[in-house]
Amino acid sequence: MALRRAAAIIARLPNTAAHTRFAPAGVHSRDMSGGLERFREGQPVQSKRPAYDERDTAHTDKWLEAAVPSPMEMINEIEPIPIHADRVSCKSKGACMDRYGERVGLGAPNTYYQLNSTTKDAPVKCKYCGLRFYGVH
Repeated sequence: MALRRAAAIIARLPNTAAHTRFAPAGVHSRDMSGGLERFREGQPVQSKRPAYDERDTAHTDKWLEAAVPSPMEMINEIEPIPIHADRVSCKSKGACMDRYGERVGLGAPNTYYQLNSTTKDAPVKCKYCGLRFYGVH
């Protein structure tokens, strides 16, 4: 509504340079050959990203500390657990919830693993906590 009112007022103005400069797109069309502004001193600085700071470290540096073992290295230090059954679950004796308690809540669902063809050298590995199990028959 306001745009129509402005276009009507501009249409009533005398034909001057100011008239063509403020005319809306429907009243006046501009030639595209010379209206683009070029970058004279390189591209403008992006404002949506934070600036680089010398104090910043790479994101992966904190994960690559050699002094602190990774969780995968820590879980691999635990020997495979012998189970006297055909299958094992998170609630089995010696498994996740028995070792760490019900309240620790690793966030894994109760999964079952078959131990029929497993040995100490080739155990089955829990895909959630990383503990390894083998069947003793």
